[in-house]
Amino acid sequence: MKRILLTGARGFVGARIREELPVIEAPSLRGAAEDDVARLIGEAEPEVILHTAAISDIGACARDPAGSYHANVELPLYFARHAGGAKLVAFSSDQVYSGLGTPGPYREEEAAAANLYAEEKLEMEARVLEANPDAVLLRATWMYDMPLCRAANRGNFLVNLLRAAVTRTPVTFSERQYRGLTYVREVARNMEAAARLPGGVYNFGSENTMNMAETARFFFSALGVEVPVRTPAADAPLPHNLWMDCARARAGGVAFSDTAGGLRRCIEEYSLRLLVG
Repeated sequence: MKRILLTGARGFVGARIREELPVIEAPSLRGAAEDDVARLIGEAEPEVILHTAAISDIGACARDPAGSYHANVELPLYFARHAGGAKLVAFSSDQVYSGLGTPGPYREEEAAAANLYAEEKLEMEARVLEANPDAVLLRATWMYDMPLCRAANRGNFLVNLLRAAVTRTPVTFSERQYRGLTYVREVARNMEAAARLPGGVYNFGSENTMNMAETARFFFSALGVEVPVRTPAADAPLPHNLWMDCARARAGGVAFSDTAGGLRRCIEEYSLRLLVG
């Protein structure tokens, strides 16, 4: 990819893509109108648009529904309308499965929202594809990485468990919840392959057959430390899944480690055993 316009370049995902690929960084899009987006695309003349900017905090979306709708629905739609000949790749979320009560893993045609953020992502997918059928929408899992300087560094699975490993503090995770967890460096390394996918919606990330408690225990074992993993006193009576089947993306040439493999890879790349030893 020669000319890549990247939104959200200082965000959690965008900052890692910026390290992996040569990109044209879009300015902040907070409050941007459709004309602003059209002008940005016209000036950048991209071949690919990687749209990572969003408001992904579920609570923040509920507190500011107007701002959330602008960021999560309107902005992607503006890019879809004005992409021209550029390939648009935009991020959706595994939260679109939050309202399903059946066991996973879920395929792309199965979705039901249980929060405002998920509702917005589903609306965004439908409207973007209506405006631009060649667009690629990536339903991303919960992602993790070590903190970066000068980038958004919200709490994530890796950082939370590393704190527990260093202090040997017990953690609590459900045995009824299943979801994929993805090393965000693998996300960045897969963006070129994602941009070659045919237009449509894709589950995008690491698959995981372990429940969350088992995943935490696996991580501590791979680190070589002993940290108690407890389960909630009143765990969910039914499985709560954000567990995706990523076969469609895999068939298109997008390959991820499973969650266990991604955690091992992250531990090795950052030499994390030295940190907790």
